[in-house]
Amino acid sequence: MLGPMAIVTLSELLGQSQASGFLRGVVAGGRYANAYLFHGPAGVGKGTAALAFARALLCDRAPGAAPPAAPAAPGLFDAPAPTAAAATPADDACGRCAACAKSAALQHPDLKFLFPVSGEERELDATVAETQAAMRGDPLFVFTYEKAASIRLSLTRDLLRELAYRPFEASRRVVVVRDADRMREDQYSALLKAIEEPGASTVWVLTTARLSRLPATIRSRCQRVRFAPLPEKLVKEFLEQRVGLAAREAGLLAALGGGSLARALAMRDTEPLRLRDDALALLEPALRGDPAALWKATQSFTRFGRSGRETLRRMVEFHALWLRDLLRARYGAPRETLVHRDREAEIRRQAAATDATEIRRRLMVLEETLRAIEGNVTPELALFSGLSRVAGQRLGEGEWPRHATARWDY
Repeated sequence: MLGPMAIVTLSELLGQSQASGFLRGVVAGGRYANAYLFHGPAGVGKGTAALAFARALLCDRAPGAAPPAAPAAPGLFDAPAPTAAAATPADDACGRCAACAKSAALQHPDLKFLFPVSGEERELDATVAETQAAMRGDPLFVFTYEKAASIRLSLTRDLLRELAYRPFEASRRVVVVRDADRMREDQYSALLKAIEEPGASTVWVLTTARLSRLPATIRSRCQRVRFAPLPEKLVKEFLEQRVGLAAREAGLLAALGGGSLARALAMRDTEPLRLRDDALALLEPALRGDPAALWKATQSFTRFGRSGRETLRRMVEFHALWLRDLLRARYGAPRETLVHRDREAEIRRQAAATDATEIRRRLMVLEETLRAIEGNVTPELALFSGLSRVAGQRLGEGEWPRHATARWDY
């Protein structure tokens, strides 16, 4: 089991050897771009890599780092001074110096970390502090966002004002912006200017799982680093060895994670198989053209607040994973490539009866549904409308349930 405050270095990134090798080469070379954009599926290690990259750049052994103070002359019984080789620059964070300890605890004065938050503005400082404390205390911390969480304008303004000054301790400052696609339009304008004119002492690292949502002007100013989905075997081994799950449970979560370690970790305290079956059963009333039954079933899974929205979002993701299995099966993929391999016979039967174009149409509908659930739309209405469209229906005014407080359609 991992202990709190685990320092993850670039060499320890799970399943991202290509990205890790590139970033280590950047650190060793000592020549940095103004901004980097880490992009790829959600939950594959982009945020972890961004902080590991920042630690490496701020490490006392990094090329160009401020030299440590000269030690006092050794006394008669003092240990010998370290050799020059021990202080040579490396391609990764050493994990032992004071700078590494501070950046691992998110307390280095030259590491700035922005991430989406929700809630009242007057509680913003407390929310940020609480999230950072959770990250320090839990090495398996998974970011989850309420409703339309965003990177707050006030935090962005404070950061940009601070960038006008020189770094406090290191020779450079590193700004990590997690899920940079969750900004307002006016923030992107300020961010663009800061990226274009960062000065020699600032390196920006942005992450996103939704590359198309970032303005083209931001994307074009960043050096992109792609992160791939994680192999299922690696996720399973991590869950067994580092989390302590039994082999069967780890295998199921790894399969349902669909290449995302964060998704697998987020489901470890739930009953994923039962939730998957309940999610797929929701489509039955939609397929038989019974909107009243579909609405009633959808409401039964809605709980007040954040947990209800996340439950419905996971149910949509289960449907998307099922449809991707249908595509794989339709093109003759072997059993081990299926996420829902425990229902292989049903998948192959549906795949044979469903056109590939129709499967892709349904996937596009589910992507729109996920965006709606992540936004300001009532989640049960988003799921109700999405599943109706997946079943090939488009409800008119008289067919929407009377219980719905507002009509919403795509």
